[in-house]
Amino acid sequence: MRGLGLSIGMVERYHTLEGLVVGRKSLPGGDIILSLVTPEGAMQAVARKAQRPSGRSGRLSLFHHLNFQIYQKPGSDLPTLTQAELVGRLAGLEAPDRFPYASFLAELAFRLASPEIAPRIWPLVISGLKGIAKHNDPRLALVWAGWRVLKAAGLAPNLTGDGQALNQGKLTGRGQGMFLGKDGVQSLRAVLTLPGNRAIEALEEAPLERLVRALKTHVAAHVGDLKTAAMLR
Repeated sequence: MRGLGLSIGMVERYHTLEGLVVGRKSLPGGDIILSLVTPEGAMQAVARKAQRPSGRSGRLSLFHHLNFQIYQKPGSDLPTLTQAELVGRLAGLEAPDRFPYASFLAELAFRLASPEIAPRIWPLVISGLKGIAKHNDPRLALVWAGWRVLKAAGLAPNLTGDGQALNQGKLTGRGQGMFLGKDGVQSLRAVLTLPGNRAIEALEEAPLERLVRALKTHVAAHVGDLKTAAMLR
């Protein structure tokens, strides 16, 4: 299990945060371990007895945006969630055609959200998940947010050169990596260089299936295997 990805001083045992629930694991006895992405870093916390009838399980659902308080007991691996206020719920992400893309983006953010990188990742994840929930094609929102999160973490590919395939973060000739095609390379350059709205517009006619496959492959090579990657068919 993962402890705090952010730093909380031993003297300041109570800490108030804003965050997004990106994972939850039920334990015997009614406890829940929550995985959260916050503007200060990725973390896990335990919600005691949250699954009981009088508990807070509904408030702590996947993709819920919270203001919450944690208590770090000296010698404890995980802090305890003591309070939780629901700020908002990203409705629609539970739909079968959207859930895989939302889950992949959420896990990617959790893996990358160190205290140094989290402030840059946080707005991208929120915008990306909203896009996955609302856009006609959720792949477009994943492509935009996923590649922008990688860029924020310093893991963007090098797109200089004339190659049309992506291999180990560089453009190569066809047959040497994940084929993007000329239009795919242009679209990926737009995602990584243009402002938000212009980048989204550039993706409207993009080969999204190729860009999703390239994203999945690039993440596996530079971040590691994500459990949710198998959901991206």
